[in-house]
Amino acid sequence: MVEQEPKSRWSVYQWAIVLMLLAALVISAIDRVNISITGSYWVKHHEMSSGQLGLIQSIFSWSLTLFLLVAGPIIDRVHPRRALPIGMVIWTVATWLSAVTLRIPVLSVFRALLGFGESALLPAAPKVVVETVLPKDRTKAISVYFTGNKLGPTIGLPLAAALLVALGWRSVFYVTGAFSLAWTLVWLLIYRRARASVAAKEPSGARTANVSWGQLFAYRSTWAMIVGQFGYLYVLYVFLTWMPGILVLQHHLSIGASGSLSALPFIVSIVTTILGGWLADAWVNHGGSRTVVRKTIIGGGLLLSTIFVTIAAYSSSTATVMWFLVLTMASMGLVTGSVNSLPMDLAGPEIVSSVSSLQNFGGNLGASFAPLITGMLYGSLHSFRVPLIITGGVALVGAAAYVFLLGRVEHTYQVKDHPAALAEPVTVE
Repeated sequence: MVEQEPKSRWSVYQWAIVLMLLAALVISAIDRVNISITGSYWVKHHEMSSGQLGLIQSIFSWSLTLFLLVAGPIIDRVHPRRALPIGMVIWTVATWLSAVTLRIPVLSVFRALLGFGESALLPAAPKVVVETVLPKDRTKAISVYFTGNKLGPTIGLPLAAALLVALGWRSVFYVTGAFSLAWTLVWLLIYRRARASVAAKEPSGARTANVSWGQLFAYRSTWAMIVGQFGYLYVLYVFLTWMPGILVLQHHLSIGASGSLSALPFIVSIVTTILGGWLADAWVNHGGSRTVVRKTIIGGGLLLSTIFVTIAAYSSSTATVMWFLVLTMASMGLVTGSVNSLPMDLAGPEIVSSVSSLQNFGGNLGASFAPLITGMLYGSLHSFRVPLIITGGVALVGAAAYVFLLGRVEHTYQVKDHPAALAEPVTVE
């Protein structure tokens, strides 16, 4: 018999784990945007072309995308307790190595290694949340965790700019690379795997469908998440990789000023990300249909982002462009908690990492194309208008996939009589 923890003690522990996941995503985002600042410096000083920078940025995303296909099934078997620390150490080494050379072939290998290390985080996080956080709080937990995608650039962009100005571009990689190593040491000290998951203990007679990883592609919901997440992450990665470039190359701001202003859209989206998660949980907990809640928030947020980024594309003044880019990221923040809760809505704990890895495989395809297409178009047109219009169009495709292609938001990958998750936490070790 599993002895239950006191609720207050479990609550402190579960939110400590959520904050650790948040910290990991913050570090991940910092290690992705540091090259946005250094890259703008390289292009401005003719160390590489904008097309080469876009290629380097895309190589990281391609590597992450490919490794996500295997990371989810592996994590479902070996568990995040082992996978996450290994991934964090690998991406520490990869970030440090990025400071060694500007030779494109060698730097490409180091950025691919960073993608390999970071591939452990995205599929591991929902499995940890399912095992640790009670169902009524999961969208809030996911929204808190995914503020890291915005908090990371908020911290990383001005930090990278300050380090570059004060100590040179290599210092950016040396300093930011140390963060993931420090995170690993803290995780090993505090993380305790649940003996019996808050989501997995079932009454007698309950059954879980035996769905293999390959069979997941037969489900309509899988393709909806792949296409929808493509649109969602395409938009995010245009901002992560080219926000400083828009300000430096088109609006002629200094590197230091671009670092501070580039953080503004992400600061606002932190607030809307948390707001979106709380709104979704409150709506569902007060009787709202999970299908209606998810599709309304996701579809509405992506539609608004399409409108705002298109207006930004046709704006000429720096102030107007910044205003509408901020509104674009604010709309994306509203979407974040709901869109990243879908794997937990649709899959049981046994395969949630696999489903999440497929959703993020689609998303990181978008993330892979975003910097490359944006960089190549700017190199040809010397303007970010067309790249931003394309960004709005891709967001609209993502909205359509989530609203029209996705079916009912329920345990699609499990038998119909799969029971609700336990209402009480359990002992961990």
